[in-house]
Amino acid sequence: MRGWTLGALLVGAVLALGCGKTNADNPPDKDTGGDETSHGGRASGAAGSGATNGAGDQGAATSGGLGVGGAILPPDGPIPAATALHKLDLLLMVDNSLDMSEKQRLLKDAVGWLLGPEGPLRSADDVHVGVITSSLGSHGAVGAKDVCVSVEDNDHAHLLGSLRPGLVSFDANGFLAWGPDAASFDTVAAQLDPMLDAVGEQGCGYEASLEAWYRFLIDPEPPGTVVVPQGASTAVVADIDATVLSQRAAFLRPDSVLAIVVLSDENDCSIQDEGYGWLITRAAPMYRATSACAQDPNNKCCQSCAEATPNDGCPAISGDPACAQGNSLAAEDDDLNLRCWQQKRRFGFDLLYPIGRYVDGLTRQTVIQRSTGQPAANPIFDGRMRHPSQVILTGIVGVPWQDVADSASLDGPGLTLLTSAQLKKEGRWDVMIGDPDASPPVRATDAFMMETTIDRGILSSIHENPLTHDVIVPSSSMDPRANSINGHETNTHNRALQAACIMPRQTPKVCDEAAFNADTGCRCFQEDLVDNNALCQPPGGGAPTTTQHFEAAYPGIRHLQLLKALGDNAVTASICPKVFTPGEPDFGYRPAMRSLAARLERAFNP
Repeated sequence: MRGWTLGALLVGAVLALGCGKTNADNPPDKDTGGDETSHGGRASGAAGSGATNGAGDQGAATSGGLGVGGAILPPDGPIPAATALHKLDLLLMVDNSLDMSEKQRLLKDAVGWLLGPEGPLRSADDVHVGVITSSLGSHGAVGAKDVCVSVEDNDHAHLLGSLRPGLVSFDANGFLAWGPDAASFDTVAAQLDPMLDAVGEQGCGYEASLEAWYRFLIDPEPPGTVVVPQGASTAVVADIDATVLSQRAAFLRPDSVLAIVVLSDENDCSIQDEGYGWLITRAAPMYRATSACAQDPNNKCCQSCAEATPNDGCPAISGDPACAQGNSLAAEDDDLNLRCWQQKRRFGFDLLYPIGRYVDGLTRQTVIQRSTGQPAANPIFDGRMRHPSQVILTGIVGVPWQDVADSASLDGPGLTLLTSAQLKKEGRWDVMIGDPDASPPVRATDAFMMETTIDRGILSSIHENPLTHDVIVPSSSMDPRANSINGHETNTHNRALQAACIMPRQTPKVCDEAAFNADTGCRCFQEDLVDNNALCQPPGGGAPTTTQHFEAAYPGIRHLQLLKALGDNAVTASICPKVFTPGEPDFGYRPAMRSLAARLERAFNP
C-alpha cells in the first residue's frame, strides 16, 4: 500500500457528513464502546515489512523481527552490554472494557503472588508498580452517537492511582513502590488490590492495549487532546500530555529492568490519533472496500471505494463490482462492535498503528517523533543503563491455553508455558496466527484462532485445534463444554466474532434489569438468548438462560504478532486459564507470572 492520503480522496464524503456528526438513524447498541466484540484488525505495516501506515502514523521504522534466543534488533547507535540490575519497573496494562472483572480478579492474584515472599521473583528488591487501562477515547469524534466519547472512555494512559478517587500511591505519583526508600511489600500488596479493583469494566470497547503502554512509556510527544477542526476531514493532536511526561519521569528509572504485562481478552485496537483514525469511532457508515480486498487484503489493488484514483496497475474504481454497490457499507455489514476487525479487508484501509511501531518502541534507541516525522530518543533507553534485553513484554491474551502449553501440560496436570524459542521450534506461531502479512494471508492452523462472525465449522477445511483435535462445534449445540476450548460457536447475527476460548466464572452472574441499568458486562440478557451463546448455558448443558456461567476471549492476533516479533523478550500466555482451583500451584495466571519471573531473572543477571 502506497503512502495513503485520504485527505485528497475522501474529503468531500467526510465533509458532507459534518465534522464529528453522524448520519446513523439509531444510537449504538448499549454495549457499543465497551463490548468485547470490538476486535482490532491487522496493521498494514507489521513488523518486518518495512512499511508505514500513512493515514495518521508518522511512520514507525519497521526493521524486522527479533531473533529467538536473546538476539535483539540492531540499535541506532552503540549500546553497552547488559549489566546486572536489581530494580524492577512493572507496568500493568489492563483492559477495562465489559466482561473483564473475572480476568482482572485472576490478574490481581497472580501479580500479588509474583511480588510476594512465596512468589518466583528473587532478584528484585526495589519495585515500582503502575497500572494503566486500554481506554484512549474517540480520537477526535465528538458526535452524540459516536463511540468512546464519554469521560470514562478515556483514561489518557495516565496512572490509575492518579485517576480513580481514594487510591493511595507512592509520593502521590500514581504508582506503588516498595524497597529501601519506599513502603514495605506488605503495605504495597494491600494497596495494589484496590488499585486493580478500580480498573473496572466501563471503559472504551475499542481497546488500545498496545498504544496505551506505548503512550505512557515511549511516545516522545504523547497526545493530550485530539480534535477534528471545524471544516476539516482529519484529526490533529492539539497538545502534548504533560501529565504522561511527568508520571513517566517519576515511574521509569534509568537503572531498572522494565516489564510490561498486557491483559486483554480482545484483539488490540490501537487507533491512530492523527489523520483518519477518528472515522473508526464515528457512528456514520464506513467506506466499502474494492473487490480485491475480499480475497487478499494485502493485494495492491485492495483500497477504499471512496478513493478517486486506483493504485498503480489496478482497474478503475468506478468499474469495480463491489464499489458499484456504493461507497459506504450497509448497516448490516458495519456493526460498530466490529469496527476494528480486519479493517483493510472490509474498508480498504487500515487505521490502526502498525505493529512495527511497538517492536521499535521496545527495542530501538530512537523512535519517530510525531511533530517532525524524524527519529527522536526513545525514553526507555535514552541515557539509561537498560539494555533492550532488559525490556520484557508479557501478553495474557486471547488464545487457547493449549496453543502455548508444553506437550506434558496438554495431557497431564498443571500448566507449563512454552518459551519464545520453544514456540518457534514447535511451529506454534503457525498454529496461532499463520502469516497475516502474506499475500494472500495464511490462516492459523488452529480453527479457534480464525477471526470471523461465521460458524467456523463451515468456513474452511480447517475445523479443529491441531494439538488437541478439539473440533469446532456448531452454534446449535446445547452443551457449553461440547469441546474443551470454546464450547461451541455462537449465532452472532453478524454482530460479534466467534470466541477463541471460554473460561468458567467463579460466581455466575445474573443478567437482569438491575444489571442492565448498572451497565454491567453481561452476555446473557433476555434479548441475547437467541444467540445460543455457550456463556449462557448451564455447565451441565441445556438451553441458555439469563445467568452467565462462562467468560470468553477472542483471537488476539495483533498481540501475538508483536510477541512473536519480540522473540526472547516476550512471554506469551492465554487469558483463558487451565487451572481454576485456588491454592493449586498453577491457578489462574500464575503460570504466566512464573514464566515472566524466569525471564526477569535472566534480565537481572545477564
